Amino acid sequence: MSSKPRHDDPVETILTAARQCYLKDGINNTGMKEVSEAAQVARSTLYRYFPSRDDVLVAVVKREMETVNQVISKKLQRYQEPADMVVEGLILALEEIPRRPILNAVFASGEDSRAREVVWSSNVIVQFGEQLLEHVIQPALDLGLLQDKVAPEAMIEWVYRCLISLLTLPSNWTQSEQDLRAMLHALLVPVLLR
Repeated sequence: MSSKPRHDDPVETILTAARQCYLKDGINNTGMKEVSEAAQVARSTLYRYFPSRDDVLVAVVKREMETVNQVISKKLQRYQEPADMVVEGLILALEEIPRRPILNAVFASGEDSRAREVVWSSNVIVQFGEQLLEHVIQPALDLGLLQDKVAPEAMIEWVYRCLISLLTLPSNWTQSEQDLRAMLHALLVPVLLR
């Protein structure tokens, strides 16, 4: 066992160790055995808090997404129009996710589609989509700007699908951030907003 510093909170210890394992060995190569050894906790303790390796992954990704959402939400405060918030939020996410190795591995890499499916199937995507777009969806609803045929949940999913698509297969036609911004205003905004 390694001599890594331990936290008083076993969940914190486990998640810190799991993140270190993901960064060192990759998500696919990290199982419960590796996490328990790195965290210096018995596997029974690990399973008490996280019933499966997927639960550990979702918890680590959730923490990473919380950080990204805080950064994006803070930067979006300068925009007033829902259309600008959607477009700029997506552009900011396209900038922030690749900067974070765990999120990059899950959402932007073609190597770990299993991890992407695990996270996509969890409530993490919906929770953070709702948090991030809360100040877009509600103002758009209040102003009567949200497409009647688009439920807020569908809006969140569509934005995430666009994000994942742009992360995994960057556009051949947009050569600059300005091009991307124009494309999103022309193609994404009309689907979501009136």
